[in-house]
Formats: sequence, C-alpha cells, structure tokens
Amino acid sequence: MMNFFLTVFLYHPAVTQCSNPLSPTMILSGRTGAGKTAVIRHLEKQMEHSVIVDPSEMAMNYISNSDIFRFLDVIGADLDILFQSLWKHVLCIEFIRLRFNINNEIDSKSVFSRIWDQFSRDKRKESALDYLKEWEGKFWITMDQNIREIAEKVESQVEAELSADIHKFKSRGQYQKQLSTEKKTELVARARRIINPDLLIDLNKIISMLQEVSKDGQFAFFILLDKLDENWVTADVRFKLIRALIESLKTFRKIHCLKILVALRADVLERVVQETEDISFQREKYEEYFLPLRWQEDQLKKLIQNRIRKLFARQYTGKDVLFEDVFTPKIGNKDTFTYLIERTLMRPRDIISFVNECLKQGSNTHEVTVKNVHQAEKEYSRVRKQALIDEWKSTYPTLDKCIDLLAQIGHEVLTISDIMSENRLEELALAIGAAERIEYDPLHAISIKTLEQAEGYSNLAREVASILYTVGAVSLKLRSDERHFYSHIDSPIIEPALITDSVKIKIHPMLHATLNISDKRRTH
Repeated sequence: MMNFFLTVFLYHPAVTQCSNPLSPTMILSGRTGAGKTAVIRHLEKQMEHSVIVDPSEMAMNYISNSDIFRFLDVIGADLDILFQSLWKHVLCIEFIRLRFNINNEIDSKSVFSRIWDQFSRDKRKESALDYLKEWEGKFWITMDQNIREIAEKVESQVEAELSADIHKFKSRGQYQKQLSTEKKTELVARARRIINPDLLIDLNKIISMLQEVSKDGQFAFFILLDKLDENWVTADVRFKLIRALIESLKTFRKIHCLKILVALRADVLERVVQETEDISFQREKYEEYFLPLRWQEDQLKKLIQNRIRKLFARQYTGKDVLFEDVFTPKIGNKDTFTYLIERTLMRPRDIISFVNECLKQGSNTHEVTVKNVHQAEKEYSRVRKQALIDEWKSTYPTLDKCIDLLAQIGHEVLTISDIMSENRLEELALAIGAAERIEYDPLHAISIKTLEQAEGYSNLAREVASILYTVGAVSLKLRSDERHFYSHIDSPIIEPALITDSVKIKIHPMLHATLNISDKRRTH
C-alpha cells in the first residue's frame, strides 16, 4: 500500500515551501485527510539529511503520570517554560545528532570539544556551555532518555523545595481545593525558583551557537514532526505541550540550514487556542509560520487521474485510462467529477473515498453509471458524517448532537430561526447541559445558561451555527450580496456574533444523503 501511495504522490505547491529552509513555513496545517503525512513522508524520502520525530517515542507520558508535575499543575504553576525547555532541548540534540552525524559516545564528545573550542573564550556563552557539558557524551542517546533525565532533574529539585506539600497532595483527595489563595501564590513563587526563564535563556544561547557552527554548512537539515494528534500523551497536557512547541519553533529560525516542519491538524490547532488562557498566545503572531494545506479542483482531478491510470492500465493499446473512460460523463446537468468534488471538503481523502465507493458499486458494469454514483453517495455520505464527528471529537465532543439537529430540520437552506423553532434547541440544550461535561466542550456551559435563562436560546443557536461552519458541515452567507462562505476554502472560523437572524445557513452536499435531504426540500 505504501509503494502504491508513493507512485501516485502528486507534487503539491506546498511542498516547495516545506522543502525550502529559508521559507518561514514551520507548521503545515490542514484537516484530516488533506495530505500532511504524505508531504512529511515525501520530504523524508527526498531529503538526504532528514529525520522524522515520533512523539510516541518521547516519553512525555512520564510527565503526565508524574505526581510532582500534576501537583505543579493543580496549584497553578506555569509549566510553559518547562515544556518549551523540553522541546528546545530535544530539537537542539536532534539537530546536533543530524548535523554532525553522531552515532555513539565518542562522536558526541568530539562534537562537544569542537563547540567548546570555538566558544570557550566568550564569557556570554559560559552558562550555555555548562549546560551542554552535562550532555557532552549523550548527544546520541534517544529522546526518551533525554526527556526522562530532564524531567527527573526538575522533579528532584521541586520535591526538595516542596516535599511537605507534595506529600499532602499525594495523600489527600481534592488537596488543591483546601488551599487558600495566599498559600497557592506562595507555592507557585517557590516553584518558579526552579522552573524559571534561565532555562530558556541558556537554550537560546545554545541555538545561537549552533547557528554559528553551521553557518557555512553545504547541506539543509530537516526535522519533521507528525502524529501530534494521536494519543502520545494524555489529553490534559497534550495541548499545552503543542502550544509550547509552537512557541519554541521561531527561535530555531536563526539556524538557516535547519528546517523544522510540524504537521498539525486544524482541529488540534483550534483546541490549542481554546485551551490557552494566556492572551499572548494568538493566531496572528504565528501566521507567517503556518501553511494551510489546501487543494484546488484541478489538483484533485490530477490526483484521481493518477490513481485511475495505475489501477486501469490498458493491457493491449498501452494508452492511459482516464477518469472520463470509467465514469458516466454527466450527473443530471453537471460534469460528473464536479458533482463528486462538490460533495467533498476539497481534500484528497474525501475524493479518493468517494471515487473508490463509486468504483465498488460499478465493479460489474463497463462504466460507473449515474445509478452507481447515487448508490455510492449513500454510503460515502454516512461515512463522511461519522468521520466529521470523529475528526472534531477532541474539540467539539457533542458535535454529533448538532448534526442530528440538521437532520431534524430536513432542508438544505436554513436560518437561525429554523434552528430555534419547534423546541429543537431546548432539546439540544437538555441533551448537552444535563449530561456530564466531556473534557472541553464549548457548548456545555452555554447550554446550562440557556436552560437557566430562557432568553439565551439565540446565543446557543449562533454558537451551534458557528461550530457547524467551522467543522465544514454548513456554509454561511452573511449578507444578501455575498456568496456562501466555506471553512475549508474561506475563513476557518466565523464568530457567533457575526451570525445574525438574516444569515443563510446551507448544509454541505456531502451530508445530504445521510441526513435525508431531498431535492424537494432544497427549494426551501
């Protein structure tokens, strides 16, 4: 399967920016199925000096399972400095290993000697060199060992400083609720003596030294991170760690021969922003580092043509088999490929899934007919709905209830009034508000407030419409003289305050079949 994937890889323009060390792009963002992993693996294959960092091998669960780090979290200590230090340390060590081809302890000590000889006379680098000296024979060890050693060192320091309170935390339930504000402030201040900005200052100096020793390098080096959306660490710290990674990346821009590229799902980024209470963490500050992976219809058509060409090679004539050779030319009055692409979120996984289902339905005929496409659409639409719910589960855990609300309304174009009518919204508020809150659910608090204050239904309706837009279930037409906006094409978020009573809400065609939206209802 992987070999087949490589043979049909389509060179997306984003690859050019991702492969250029001088480009500011450091985070390749996109929805599930947009092709982020394909780009990462393509770069690993094409670039001679590259490494993929697997977060599951980083022992970050050691931190989330540590009583001491959980104690620091519940008293409100800022762990961001520690998390940034971990990332910068890991990325520095990984770059040193890659840049100097370190495979053993002897190589490691030799490289440290080289760095020491170059900077030992610079008093400003003294503390950074002392930091590196602790690791002079360890540049070759695994990230797992690196992180564990740093974490254990911080643990021992915190335990020495706050041992009595840590013991109480371990032995008493709800310990943090028994603490006064003054006591928490005192504990946080004492913890800050250990986890302080000096950690980052030394690492920033090390990054500057690495830039100096690498400025004449002839090669580009690539550190690639993927699978950050998987269960490599518990959810309570995952988004804080990703936020710290994003904060850390910009420091490495000064190393011109190094390209760090992180593949990050759009919904994970949204959750990181939601989880962040610090107003200093804003999307706008990082815009230049983000590259949204988006596709045009002609690019997706080429991708499908490549797959069909490989699957249906003509045995006798040697000519290429095209999409038009396999599919009926029209669905109604529309070009067939246009019909298919309108039922996707303009990403490879969607169109590949739909085409594959069509081919399955038409496997016993000489061409994929209109009937085959409609049969395939029922299954494809059902799968898309469930995939949408699964994709955004970590950000909007009650999304399934919002989509079910669309099925109750039953027509394609609707308004805020449609969402609020016939007690639908009250039932939704009850279903969400009466249940136990699931991790982070932005609809839980507003549902409870809506039930307590009857006039709050309008706010809930707008919040629901905003979420349905963000995930791609609906498009929004904000003004009568504007077209419909789609989150996968236009702005990824439209705030609830902008969704007035006159806004037109249109259910995405990919959900029509599974929500039983008929042609007659679409005239509403």
